[in-house]
Amino acid sequence: MALRSGLRALPGTELAGREWEVRLLADRARAAAVGAGQAVLLRGPAGIGKTKLLAAALDELDGIAATVLTVACPDSGVAAYEAVRALFEPLQPAGAAAADLLTGSARLALPALVPALGEGQGTADTYSVMHGLHWLTAGLAARGLVVLALDDVQWCDETSLRWLGFLLRRAEDLPLLVLMTQRTGPDEPAPEVLGEIGAALSCLTVDLAPLSPDAVSDVLEAAFGGPPDPVFAARVLDLTGGNPFLLDRVVGRIRDEGAPGAEHIALLDRVGREVVARPLLDRLPEGAFAVARAIAVLSGEDLETIAALAGTQPGPAGGAVRALRAGELLVPDRLDYAHDLIRTAVLDSVPPAELARLRERAAVLLNDRGRPAEEVAVHLLLLDSVPQPWMVNVLRDAAVSAEGRGAPAAAARYLTRALRADEDDIAVLVHLSRVQGQLDPASSLRHLERVLGLVTDPRRRVPVVMQYTMISLAAQNSQRAYALGEEALDALVAVSGPDPSPADRALRMLAESALLLSGLDEKSSVPRVSARLRDVTPPPGDTAEERQLLGMLSSLGTLQGRPAAEVADQASRVLLIGDVAPGGWAVLGAVLSLYLGDHGEPALTAINELLNHAQNRGEAWTYALGASTRALMHEFTGNLAEALSDAQYSFDVVTQERWAPGVTMPQAALGAMLVRQGDPVRAEQVLDTVTRPRLAEFTLEYHWFLMARARARAAQGDAEGALAVLRTCGDSLRDSGIGNPVLAPWWFDTAELLAGLGRAAEGVDVLDAVEPAIRRWGTARGFGMLETARGVLAEGDAAIDRLTAAAEVLAGSPAKLEHAKAEYLLGRRLLRRGDTEGARERLRRSIDLSVLSRDKQQLGLSLPALTEAGGRMRRGTDSPADALSGSERRVAERAATGATNREIAESLFLTQRTVEVHLTSVYRKLGIKGRADLAGALRTW
Repeated sequence: MALRSGLRALPGTELAGREWEVRLLADRARAAAVGAGQAVLLRGPAGIGKTKLLAAALDELDGIAATVLTVACPDSGVAAYEAVRALFEPLQPAGAAAADLLTGSARLALPALVPALGEGQGTADTYSVMHGLHWLTAGLAARGLVVLALDDVQWCDETSLRWLGFLLRRAEDLPLLVLMTQRTGPDEPAPEVLGEIGAALSCLTVDLAPLSPDAVSDVLEAAFGGPPDPVFAARVLDLTGGNPFLLDRVVGRIRDEGAPGAEHIALLDRVGREVVARPLLDRLPEGAFAVARAIAVLSGEDLETIAALAGTQPGPAGGAVRALRAGELLVPDRLDYAHDLIRTAVLDSVPPAELARLRERAAVLLNDRGRPAEEVAVHLLLLDSVPQPWMVNVLRDAAVSAEGRGAPAAAARYLTRALRADEDDIAVLVHLSRVQGQLDPASSLRHLERVLGLVTDPRRRVPVVMQYTMISLAAQNSQRAYALGEEALDALVAVSGPDPSPADRALRMLAESALLLSGLDEKSSVPRVSARLRDVTPPPGDTAEERQLLGMLSSLGTLQGRPAAEVADQASRVLLIGDVAPGGWAVLGAVLSLYLGDHGEPALTAINELLNHAQNRGEAWTYALGASTRALMHEFTGNLAEALSDAQYSFDVVTQERWAPGVTMPQAALGAMLVRQGDPVRAEQVLDTVTRPRLAEFTLEYHWFLMARARARAAQGDAEGALAVLRTCGDSLRDSGIGNPVLAPWWFDTAELLAGLGRAAEGVDVLDAVEPAIRRWGTARGFGMLETARGVLAEGDAAIDRLTAAAEVLAGSPAKLEHAKAEYLLGRRLLRRGDTEGARERLRRSIDLSVLSRDKQQLGLSLPALTEAGGRMRRGTDSPADALSGSERRVAERAATGATNREIAESLFLTQRTVEVHLTSVYRKLGIKGRADLAGALRTW
């Protein structure tokens, strides 16, 4: 049996003149039912019949839709996710009825559906909540067509509207139909996000016109049992303008007169003056009118609350309600008006000052009755007066509630109103900055600048500066954060003295962590933070504050090129207990030190834990950027299949979510992997999508981007172009005081290119300059790469000796890609000397390593060289699995473990349709029939 809630057609005059629209909605429903999610936006002025048309259309869908969920958005202001909660209320998300729906990623929807569950659980990520709501809807859609109907969507809360846009962008494969009605007019709200939804390709916008003369005649004929007098019908059309609501009211008032004709024009004129309820209201006793006002302010509340707001008792209030219903002003089943025009007429009749008092009293009543803070706050937002102290407390509580549900925009509105009471309220400013940091980082920082202008105590300034620093990374304002960090640290040292208390030591470490976080973001501040903190003794890592500082110090040491063993020891202590904060930056700093220092296993374990946490919480942004970091780690250890999967996934997510303009890592990682896959042209195309402002100012992303760009150009035969990019990279690293030789090994690629151009002397100069840094860093990878580069530049036996030593050193390191290159280069030199047997042995080693690493670029060099040496491979090097894209491989691997399409889609933040497309392609490329053969096929290859 289909689930159906609300919005059924009310008894009254027939729905006339809308046959085409009803058929249209039914056709869209049938198209959506086969898995082509879409939306329809019905627009028109008040009274044009949007609600009646929507209700009639929903009646028509009873045999098509499995689930119909509806909500009428009130114009009295609503809390975050209020429309979403009303939509899904029939599912009873807190009970057993929906237990099977709220599993997997759908559980992330709970903060929006059951606000009480989020209390005390911290802040929910906006994306994760919307991701959960999407999968809740997808679970319903698995049972058949889901129809979500929102009446008067112009009054819908912004968070629910944003979720609708989020849902529709992922609905191409869902049996889903979203129906919305929007009141239009010069004084009506027009939310920007609603405009974006209406402009989407999946949304059809229908502007409802007034009823035609024939439709008006049909309504009159149905109401009076016979064809209307033409003069009378024309006057009705003229009076109502073809507005169905006004037509309904006219018909209702004159029905008792029989079948009126031209002689009843005077009656019609009198009825027309009364049709929008004001004259009826004027005839009500004062007590009844007070109840009418109370219902207009607190629509949908119980009689006791309405009576209290009206200043009367439930008994007299009930009599007033009966009088209002007798005048057809109220709906029969709840304390709400039959139409918004009536409610508006009631409110317009109340003087502004009196209406403000009514709204304030309504808020007091709800607050005294223990209603949730957000229910009270929506009434406080309608007041123009400065909030009283109790109101400020309610608004702050409402902001905490909204933030906990992943609704930062709503939280910001509550806190902005609270600031009217005291624009220098530090606690409110700090909280407002935190929530606005997710929406508008630049505005968020302005609030913190104000706080820092108010707070003079050095100890109280430190946490504010840390918050400023975290937000500044998103706002690309880390230089200002660094200046503030220096000031805060200086002031704290001055007041805490040479022997600080434990509390002051913890604050000092927090200040130093903030300074490192901002100082390492951009190249220009790296030398300054290095000089500032060169004498800081790394803490033992016994507390969370110590581990946080230790992680950032290890990152600094890695950039400086201090001995790898030293920074790896610091990084290992960071990861002993997973409690460092904020934002995982200390963990990422430790991971950087470990993997560049060739401690790949603990680094991979740490990044996997970070990604698993982000995946479980539905934090796609963190997961996507973490996956791009893991891609570079996999490349570093020669696992190009996994590297390509991570890089492609990260790129797909930031592209799907429209985050690409603000990031570089996903594009740089994918570009690098595509070069290794022998596709430098596409690599350049991916790198060309990078549009991040001020890219050249950033410490890590810029240099990784340059390395990918240079390698793509070199692979296309543009040696001079590649050299120019590599020299830019080297100059930038030098000027920034970044001395790590393996972070972006421009010198390694430069030596090979210069050797090919016959400019060995230039290459030797490059290596002589970088050799001290390589020896100071002290890893086998660095030594092996240096020997390889010197071997490439040498001639004769010296070259062979160098390359032989390089291969031996690299064989004992995780640098499989560099080892394969060294074996290849050695094989080529041996072949040139005439040692074909030795050459074949080395080339086969290179090919074996390249096959294991899935390094197609190196295979493209080593295989022809082996043929030239008179050798052949004892087994094939081609694998059908090599034809899989990174995204296809990631999906196939999960499917091979038994994961369902939905589970795969949830975990990778994809749609089920995308998973299906990938799997179909995988089956074709691997030459298998279906899912049951996947594990074997992947294992074989």
